[in-house]
Amino acid sequence: MKIPLDPAVRRFEAAFFTLFRKLGPELGIPADLSLTGPQMMILFTISSSGRCPVGQLAQKMEVTPGAISVMIDRLVNNGFVVRKYDPKDRRVVLLEITGQGREALEKIREVRTAQIKQYLAYLEPDELDLFLHSFEKIAAHIKQ
Repeated sequence: MKIPLDPAVRRFEAAFFTLFRKLGPELGIPADLSLTGPQMMILFTISSSGRCPVGQLAQKMEVTPGAISVMIDRLVNNGFVVRKYDPKDRRVVLLEITGQGREALEKIREVRTAQIKQYLAYLEPDELDLFLHSFEKIAAHIKQ
């Protein structure tokens, strides 16, 4: 038995997939940075946390410490992140973003900001406020 789709769900799906198909590549990572999506998310997380313990990063990324080690190795090898030992407990490895990592994030932010501004410009100021409020409300519930 086929379940009828709610018109709101159908509209949301259609708009979401159109946006995702178009914005996904445009909001991606510039090719010259040689970063994957998960590596970029790790950089953003470390950047916002300052020094970040590996275990805490694995929790935030919802992966095992073993899985995150491989991604961290690539970031270290490419000069985006450094490992440091916690001076209070040498068993704890802290991750810190490098200048090169900050430059990469800035380049990504510049590209994304320009693209997002271009699309948000289609909305009138009151539409933009309502759109952002609704979008943030959905995102807040997803986080829970």
